[in-house]
Formats: sequence, C-alpha cells, structure tokens
Amino acid sequence: MNFYLMAKILLINPVIREEDPPKHIPYGLALLAAIAIKKGHRVQIYDANAWRKGYDIIKEVCLADDWDCVGIGGLTTAYRSIKKIVTICKETLPDVFLIAGGGFLTSMPLEMMNWLTQIDLGLVGEAFASWPEVLAKIDQRDFDFSKTLGVCYRDAAGQPVLTGVQPNLADLDTLPYPAWDMLPMDIY
Repeated sequence: MNFYLMAKILLINPVIREEDPPKHIPYGLALLAAIAIKKGHRVQIYDANAWRKGYDIIKEVCLADDWDCVGIGGLTTAYRSIKKIVTICKETLPDVFLIAGGGFLTSMPLEMMNWLTQIDLGLVGEAFASWPEVLAKIDQRDFDFSKTLGVCYRDAAGQPVLTGVQPNLADLDTLPYPAWDMLPMDIY
C-alpha cells in the first residue's frame, strides 16, 4: 500500500490523576504507536498527563494536522480527563474516527460507549493484537468491524456492539519496542 493511503494517527494520553504529578508512563500508547509506525503510519502522541497544559490546548493539537483517526486510552482513574478530551476532539474534528481503549474501556465497554457517544470504536482487552487489523481496515476506509475480535463498534443505529474476545498474544516478543522516543520521558 502506498504511504499516502496510510492513516495519520494522533494518540492522546489523558491526565491520569490531576492531583498527582505525572508518574504513570503510557506504556500501552507507546506500544500502539510503535505498532502503527512499523505498519507505515504517521503517528504523533500528545501526552496531556505529562505536559499538563490544560484542555484548551487539545483543540490546537487536533487542528495541528489532518488526522484520520484519534486514539485515546487510559486507566479508569482517567475517565474525567478522557470525557473532556473526546468531547473536544469530536467538536473540533467531527469526522475524525475516534478510537478508545485501555482499562477504562475494557472494564465496561458497552457502558463506556453509551456514556461517551463520541467514541466510534473501542479496543477491548488485547488491543495490541486487534490494533493492526483495525489500522488496516481504516486504511482501506472499511469501517465494518463486526468480524474484528476484541472491539466494541457502533451498529447502523449507533448502538455499541461487543465482538468476541481477542485471544491473548502467545509471544510478547513479537511486539515491537515501545516508541519511548515519542514521549517526554524526562518528565516521568
């Protein structure tokens, strides 16, 4: 596939605990970024947890490029931040494909998709295995995720539908080295 057809991806790390200094390195986002880069995608990470610039900057980040998809993930304790960020993202980029994952979504996928209607697709459980297939479908502009394991997608009526469980990866050594260079590791 030609490079220009590859989706441009913005990954956002939400604020984990506003009252605490940043100390939770977003391993999952760094690994998802590395997987996407290995597949030829252009990826940027905005680490709201590390930089703590406030929510006004999210709109600027969204407008910084012509993103095909925005991904956000985090712990359940980041729900408040995630809720604000997905709202800003969809208000700023109403046509962007918004993907969420991590513990907050995996713990209650259908409920989270109902509460956060801005999310187009949820990655549930073993996202590192589902992510390459999701990216390939986005590249092909195929948004039918009904046969993709480990996702929560929206049906034609906009209702969330949970697919089957994505099997655990048998060999973690098949994963690339996380994209630590895309994060402000000096803050952590």
